[in-house]
Amino acid sequence: MINITVIKSPTGCSMCEETGRIVAEATKKFPGEEIKIEELTNGTPEAGSFGIVTTPVVILNRKIYSMGKPVIAEKVESWIRKELGL
Repeated sequence: MINITVIKSPTGCSMCEETGRIVAEATKKFPGEEIKIEELTNGTPEAGSFGIVTTPVVILNRKIYSMGKPVIAEKVESWIRKELGL
């Protein structure tokens, strides 16, 4: 099982929204795998536990893979493969 957390800006920035969409789409490439996506808002206690500096943030299994920059689908898919051991 993979737990993916996307932390977004409380102001609803377009890059944060796009990151959430890309992550959701990337998970569809792994049917049959148990993948849970959680979206948090920066500034909340839950998000604060990760030590976030800037958004958007993509975390897989409590490991930060991206912070403060756009993501691309192929990269997210490679992170998921890595966490699945594929």
